[in-house]
Amino acid sequence: MFYARPSVLRRFRQPKSRDCLLAQSWEDPEAFAAFFEAYSDRVLGFLARRVLDPEVAFDLMSETFATALERSRQFRGTTTEEEQGWLFAIARRELSQYWRAGRVERSALHRLSVTVPVLTDPEFERIEELAGLAPLLATLPEALAALPSDQRRAIELRVVEERGYPDIAATLDVAEAAARARVSRGLRALARAMAASPTDELTRDPA
Repeated sequence: MFYARPSVLRRFRQPKSRDCLLAQSWEDPEAFAAFFEAYSDRVLGFLARRVLDPEVAFDLMSETFATALERSRQFRGTTTEEEQGWLFAIARRELSQYWRAGRVERSALHRLSVTVPVLTDPEFERIEELAGLAPLLATLPEALAALPSDQRRAIELRVVEERGYPDIAATLDVAEAAARARVSRGLRALARAMAASPTDELTRDPA
């Protein structure tokens, strides 16, 4: 069973092996763990740039790989390019379902009895880095201005001034959980605005 936590502190990297790991996983379960290691950062970054919420992106990534594991024998490709395209098609489908339902689908995770771990603060910050929130916010000034003032200020403190959540909570005179909630709600609203935008150049992924 793969473990639904990528090494989110490492840099983005392309898979080094030219072998098709997904096809190998039919006979060798360890090959799926290698498949996860090869692509998890790229899928996570792809999703984080679109939902702007680290926890949601992590959950979507976990469901994407759980679905890939369940459906691995449906894969008919033989190259890394084909397995990558197949995986990102699943990720896009999970993203589309999230936008329609307003929540992350966890059916594959439940069927496989996979528990998604809670993100640590360093992992949370690393996913924000992968998402590139600062340049994305620069493209959404109207959406940012339309946010409630408490959410807008929380995002400015977090993304623009790069403050930690304890500092944000102290500045806003709220509990740390409330500070996180304000940032999360604001980012989700911005993600919806970004999804509705006619251009998506900053969030485009080569996959």
